Amino acid sequence: MSAVSPIQSRVPNDEYRALPALNISALKEMQKSPLHFRHALVNPRTSPAMTLGTAGHCATLEPERFARDYAIWSSRTASGRMSPRTGKAWDAFVADQGGKLILTEDECSDALALAAAVRADPVAAKYLSTGEPEVTLSWSLHGRACKGRVDWLTHIDGGPVIVGLKTARECRHFAFGAAAAKLGYALQWAWYHDGLHAIKPAQRPRMIEIVVESAPPHAVVVYVIPDDILDYGRDEYRRLLDLLAVCERDDHWPGPAETEQVLTLPSWVYGPGDEDLSELQLET
Repeated sequence: MSAVSPIQSRVPNDEYRALPALNISALKEMQKSPLHFRHALVNPRTSPAMTLGTAGHCATLEPERFARDYAIWSSRTASGRMSPRTGKAWDAFVADQGGKLILTEDECSDALALAAAVRADPVAAKYLSTGEPEVTLSWSLHGRACKGRVDWLTHIDGGPVIVGLKTARECRHFAFGAAAAKLGYALQWAWYHDGLHAIKPAQRPRMIEIVVESAPPHAVVVYVIPDDILDYGRDEYRRLLDLLAVCERDDHWPGPAETEQVLTLPSWVYGPGDEDLSELQLET
């Protein structure tokens, strides 16, 4: 078998998934438990929000592939609602598409609106004017094969810039920061940063995240990811790698708890304290 190039552009999704290496999406599941990690390896998550995000990515970063690889289900009921994706008409439509990904007409409109909003934003456009989409990174970390798929890789002022594109309910600073903490984005940013740095040690990439709201008017904010967030993400993914090594050694994959637990409720249930009120005042 020929060696895998450490940096590849536009690797098809099925080929990327087949690469025998650890990715950060699976590793993040270790934050829930080793049991969740094992499940994620063979059962990748999907949801309507993820479908829209993936389509929006493609329409923004690879518009020619979006036109080629997506088919549009435009059938509607007499009341004007999208027809359900069931029944003979749906089955016949799917059979005619030759394996294309299928969006409803409404989903396609949403994806194209996201793409237009990002491309129209002058700060985002600065980073997307040149570069390569969907770049696959392959590297080794302490003998473990690792992989990552960055949304966009460009070079500005002589240095590499990894650009991410995410959809969110709200792109304002405090809201996206909370979502990033909850969804483990810091681990992803550190993983991609360290992966490219491992491949090209002489270069330390900058990390940029373009965030576009999933609902109209599709506001856009471009965030610079600072070193303290990368440091946190790095510490956390290394902790999870250590836990993974123990689980592999012992062949033991427990859930979130192996003993009975005392339930606690979040502090806001009991009423806001002075600190909570201060934060609320700052947001007005």
